[in-house]
Amino acid sequence: MSEITRPALALFDFDGTITDEDMFSLFLNYSATGLRKWLGKIVITPFYMLYKVGIIPARRMRPIASVIAFSGRDAEQVKVLGERFARDVIIRHLRPQAKEKLDWHQRRGDTIVIVSASLNAYLKPWCDAQGYHLLCSEVLNDSKRMSGLYRYGDCSLERKVERVTATFDLSHYCTVYAYGDTHEDIPMLKLADIAMMNWQPWTNSDKNSSQ
Repeated sequence: MSEITRPALALFDFDGTITDEDMFSLFLNYSATGLRKWLGKIVITPFYMLYKVGIIPARRMRPIASVIAFSGRDAEQVKVLGERFARDVIIRHLRPQAKEKLDWHQRRGDTIVIVSASLNAYLKPWCDAQGYHLLCSEVLNDSKRMSGLYRYGDCSLERKVERVTATFDLSHYCTVYAYGDTHEDIPMLKLADIAMMNWQPWTNSDKNSSQ
């Protein structure tokens, strides 16, 4: 009897790795309308300035922006906007090298997981259409009205590792691949047998130069 070949696990960051722009920021702007958009810009400006000068890190800024953007919103409306965004906007921002690598893993029958601090509002419909697994920051749940709060916290840094290892038994895979583009992906890259940072080979010794 021939030996059963174990599949590989391919972990992909999304914003900046698969896409050429920050989809989180684009979606906040895409989904905001009218008075909320105007008031949101006023409320978020002080936090944004602190973020730009490095006082508030991105992992803190995203949840703040999410509450400002989605608190009290009709969940079904945001869900529809997320589906439209996934269909019409994301496709225009996919990196060719990312699409090529995703297709390569899919042809091999590997388990592809998008592990992202971006939001399930648009990542879930996009991943469902592509046949990818998804671990991300979850702002949409079963509630009819949104709180804007994340269900499992911001999916970045060590939280990416926690989500991956809680969902997948790495010993079941022959090889673990990981792809990222910023220091927020480094803990996930450390899980991998083969890691890429900004589409270049990465090892643990590259940590200081990646930050």
